[in-house]
Amino acid sequence: MYDTPHIVGAADLDPSEPDLLPPEPAAAGAVRPKPRVEAVTWGRQHLHVPTSVVAARRSTWLATEPERPHALHDSWWIIAAVALVASSLIAVVLWISAHVDVDPTLHTVALFVHLASLVLGFGAVLVADYLVLVWLSGRCTLAEAIGGASRLHLPIWAGLVGLVASGALLEPDLTSGLTRIKMILVLILTINGLQALILSRRISQHVPIPLTPRLMGWGAATALISQICWWGAVWIGFWNAEN
Repeated sequence: MYDTPHIVGAADLDPSEPDLLPPEPAAAGAVRPKPRVEAVTWGRQHLHVPTSVVAARRSTWLATEPERPHALHDSWWIIAAVALVASSLIAVVLWISAHVDVDPTLHTVALFVHLASLVLGFGAVLVADYLVLVWLSGRCTLAEAIGGASRLHLPIWAGLVGLVASGALLEPDLTSGLTRIKMILVLILTINGLQALILSRRISQHVPIPLTPRLMGWGAATALISQICWWGAVWIGFWNAEN
């Protein structure tokens, strides 16, 4: 009823066809080699490049690329360009103050912003100088003093910008000699703050070793100019308000 399958024996195999012969039994204790598995790749095959060549090419590529963009404290030329722009902005503010009529309400708001900016900027300057005095007294390390002072750059500049911008709406008397001196002090203060960025970077590079006399003198002169300009501008502003 059903066809019985034909069992192929050794006698039925043709010796002329070696692919049809059964494999020979392995010897006892012999280790069969593992079948080689070919790696399956998709798409175009690429040539194998040695790791040393790849590392050399990568180092060459990275050497031609800048590590980071230039910052203000990287070049005196950048500082000079920014100082020129700042001087131009101060001149624009003076022109606005001479050609804009301010109503009492806007004058009151500008006065509040002016005082708040004074507290912010001048207060941050005093704290930065206090940290330097703490280091000189031996109560903290130079790294701690520089780290704390560097975090005060933003409030110092924010206060200075707020003072200049709000001062344009306070109707300053530009014919007064004291007012002109105050504007000169603000300009010197701005340039001094810009060059202090390079000073801060130079000092941070010498933190593990003692500072050179040149850096010490540079830092002392920067702090002295800053204090003279801030206190001078505050005193002239107070004098103009009282008289």
